[in-house]
Amino acid sequence: MFRRERLAKILALLEKDGRVSTEDLAQRFGVSIDSIRKDLHHLSEKGECTRVYGGAIWIDPEESSTLDNSIQNESHNQTIYDDRIDPSIPIDLIGADTTLTASYDTSNTQDPLSASKQKTSEDRGRKLVAWRAWMEINNGDSVFLDVSRTNSILADIIATGDKRLIVTTNMLDVLRKVSHKPNITALGTGGYLNMQLNGFVGSATVSLLEPLLFSKAFIGTSGVNLDDGSVMTDGMDSGMVKEKVISNASYRFLLADEKKLHRKDMFRFASLDDFTAIITDANDPEVLRRLQRMGIPVLRALPPTSIQ
Repeated sequence: MFRRERLAKILALLEKDGRVSTEDLAQRFGVSIDSIRKDLHHLSEKGECTRVYGGAIWIDPEESSTLDNSIQNESHNQTIYDDRIDPSIPIDLIGADTTLTASYDTSNTQDPLSASKQKTSEDRGRKLVAWRAWMEINNGDSVFLDVSRTNSILADIIATGDKRLIVTTNMLDVLRKVSHKPNITALGTGGYLNMQLNGFVGSATVSLLEPLLFSKAFIGTSGVNLDDGSVMTDGMDSGMVKEKVISNASYRFLLADEKKLHRKDMFRFASLDDFTAIITDANDPEVLRRLQRMGIPVLRALPPTSIQ
């Protein structure tokens, strides 16, 4: 069978089933797994599928366009993302004897309409990255979500899904969103509570993470230096936690909307080559070429059709 015929049949299977497995395709067509990976890469480059670990998923051009437009339209009526927990809700830390209730001074809150306009583009990017991260989570995974606005959105998606997961986090907002779900075992790290970050950071949190292992970790960043591959955050305390989680996870995903790839920050906690892959909504060809030259797999964030 010529490769062109095989590509056409793979595309037909994707359209029919919605997802294909690299191993199954290799057996079906009697070729090597490496050949199938190249085929899927080719289809992905043409925008006809999205690569995921172990295979690929189908992209319906019409649905993708419709969803992209819906996200843009939604942004006009979008409420502000508030990364503070509701002060009236008590948070139970799993494995701890303490119930924490937080309170905040809201007197200096920015005008909602002004803030919403400023955040529209970044919020859209975070949504796309969070949806793409969800595709990498499998039933039975033990995942870590660190302090990140993108991870807060990912927590919303996890909470509406039915995958059986162990979710460990140092972010109170994530813990609040997933801890009530019967299919999720939620663990809070504990440690020093930074109210500004809405999460636990510092050496105490690092010590509590020492014995914990994760199948997958999803790590946020405030900036990536594409010149030397540095991955940065704005504080040493939060960087210490990120660094520890990276060392304890089998698969490590960097969550970076496109704007993060044009920013630099104060504290370097990792290099791009410390990650299994970067999940980004970046479309700038030069940015994508630079990431490719650094050798890190790039998982492109596209609007998903549904939670499976």
